[in-house]
Order: sequence, then structure tokens, then C-alpha cells
Amino acid sequence: MKKLVAGIVGCGNISKFHFSGLEKADVEVAWVCDLDEDAARPWAERFGSRFTKDYREIIADPAVDVVDVTAISRVHKEICLAAIDAGKAVICEKTLAENADDSLEIVSAAEAAGTIFYTSYMKRFIPVVQKARELLPSLGTLLSTHIRAYQCWGDIWDTAPDEGFFWTPPGGASQVRGKYGGGILVCGGSHILDLVHFFLGRPYRVFAHMHKPEGRDYDMQAACLMETENGIVHYEALAHPLNRIGYLHDGWDERIEIFGTKGRIEILSAQWDQVEHKASRLLHYDNETGETTEYDLGAVSPFEPAIAFFCDNIRRGEQGSQSRLTGYEVDEMIAHIEKSAAEGKSIDVRWRG
Repeated sequence: MKKLVAGIVGCGNISKFHFSGLEKADVEVAWVCDLDEDAARPWAERFGSRFTKDYREIIADPAVDVVDVTAISRVHKEICLAAIDAGKAVICEKTLAENADDSLEIVSAAEAAGTIFYTSYMKRFIPVVQKARELLPSLGTLLSTHIRAYQCWGDIWDTAPDEGFFWTPPGGASQVRGKYGGGILVCGGSHILDLVHFFLGRPYRVFAHMHKPEGRDYDMQAACLMETENGIVHYEALAHPLNRIGYLHDGWDERIEIFGTKGRIEILSAQWDQVEHKASRLLHYDNETGETTEYDLGAVSPFEPAIAFFCDNIRRGEQGSQSRLTGYEVDEMIAHIEKSAAEGKSIDVRWRG
């Protein structure tokens, strides 16, 4: 089978996980692209890749099979649509776009062209998440899910930042919004919304609350009740100042509890960028036996199995089990949570794709 050839667009912090994943998937990284040559050059040297500041050079190369987009979200639409139009397979970092309309346009173009397209929500590839999905039928009828991302962002509740990453300058934008497109709902909550879909399917009704302090352009809390065909979901994304909470006492407190008529699963998730030395944990309670089984499947970067899955399917010319719509689904839920919170009422989710 032909060796895949890839180009990476964006050489910021997240890209190192993609470079590692592509390397372990035996993909040739032929191009690296970034406006900051200093950020890209080390990767170009490591992989013997060509460097460019213009992603269109990558897309124009007939040897390139897959474009891996790890740039900031506000440029995803332009790059993804150009790659799709050129017939390239695409792997794109989350969030897919800055709004649901743009996300829908991207995935609709990929569907129409028959292009293989993935949004890299890699937390569904955490080993204990995969195991939990396998165990899900053993829970019987699903009743209730509690799912949350509590991330330590420092003391930004009681003290308004006047510099740095979380400072919103008068008339300007904070770095967190400029780089990631929003606050905790986008930065941390988007992955958790993807896991709602992964385990339970699309919600059909939401009732949300969000907290955005006066004078800031980002939210620090997003809480929501969601109705799904597999029970009610209690969802929350929270930026907090408590630096020693969580099951590893490192300020990271991300967990999932799914209750059914025959049992329960509980996932305690390690911090996403420290997974090579911190392992997530799964507890499975079986009501028939009365026993709880604990799974510790080791510290593994979920980027590696995610990119291996994407690339294996691209080699075969198949979309595989992950839909092109994954990124759109999350962005549509973000839009509905924001709308429900702004209106202060429950709303039906209007799925368009």
C-alpha cells in the first residue's frame, strides 16, 4: 500500500502531538507551514520536509494525500475548503470553525466531494474511553450522565487580569479568545460535548447557563441540562482557581459518570497534554455481580491512536466509523448552549446536517 504523504499547516503547541502521531503512523511529512518560520524550521529539519508560509503550496502539490490543519480556528474554514476543493483528505484540529454555519459549510463541502474529513476530537481515543464505549451496552437502559471539564485557570474569578493570557484589553480581544475562539466552553467544553455525542448521541433539547464577567470577552462557566434518547445529561465546563483538586491532585478534574439500570461507568480523565505520564482511569460497576472493576490502561497519548485511525482509513479510501460531521456537531451544540443561556430558556436543538 502506498505510503501516505502529508502536509501540516500550523506549527504551534498542538502540532507536536500531530507530528508524533503521523510519524508513528508511518506517514511522510513532506511539508510544514507556518507564518512563523522559527516555529516551523525545527520540524522541517526533523522530517526533511519543505517549508512554506503559504498553505496553498501544500494543497497544490499533487503528491500530498492529506492536509493536517493545526492552525487557529479562525483560519480553518479557508484552509479546509481549499483542501477539499483540491481533493485532499483533511485532518483538522478542534474546534472546526468559529461558528456552526462555517462548520456546516466545511463538512457539507466534504460530503458533497466525497472527501475523507476528520475533526480531531482525540479524547474519544483515550484507552479507557474506548473501553467504556465497549462496556456501555452492559449498563442496560441509560438513565443519567454527569460529564464535566473543570480546568485550573488560576485566580481569574476574584481578580480581573490586567495583563497576560486572560486579560481583555479595552476595545481589544484577550489572547484566549484570539487563539482559541472563546473561553472555557470552547477550550475545554468542546471535547466534552464530543464525548456526549460519542456515548449518547445528539441531544435534542438544552437548557443552559453561562457566566462571562463584565469587561471580559470570554466565558468562565458553561452549565447545561441536555435531553438525549439515552437519558438526561448534566454538563458543565468550568475554569476554576483550585490547583490541587482532581483525582491526581493537579487541578485537572475532568470526569464522566454514566448510570444505567444494570450498572455504572465512571471515567477519571488525566490532563490532555500530560497523558504520556498521567493515565486516565475507568471504574465499571456491574449490578448483577455487585462488583466494581477498575481499569488502568496506562499513560498513552490519544493523539496517536486517533491519527493512526484517521490515516488507516485514508489509506483505504474510506471515511470509516467517525463521521465527517463530528466537528459540526460540536459547534452546533456550542451555538445552542450560547443561545439558550442568552435567552434564559430551554430550546430545541435544530440539527442541519
